[in-house]
Amino acid sequence: MNDKNDTTPDNRDLWHEVNQARLDIAELRGMLTMHFGNGQHHYPPCKPAADMQKTMLSTLVAAVFALIAAVGNIALELIRR
Repeated sequence: MNDKNDTTPDNRDLWHEVNQARLDIAELRGMLTMHFGNGQHHYPPCKPAADMQKTMLSTLVAAVFALIAAVGNIALELIRR
């Protein structure tokens, strides 16, 4: 079952990937802090931070629409009774 073509990662591979993920998260956190921290956009803006900002704003708009729909459904249900 354990032949040389087995692609199961060992502890060393997993540790390397965990450390790489930690470094990526720290880098993204630094970019977000710099991008949003002082309230002004940097030129050129950090692409990952700008993309994250667009995603967050899109999610916020979707959440507001869902909230409006939920309140509308509750109001219609109360009117029907």
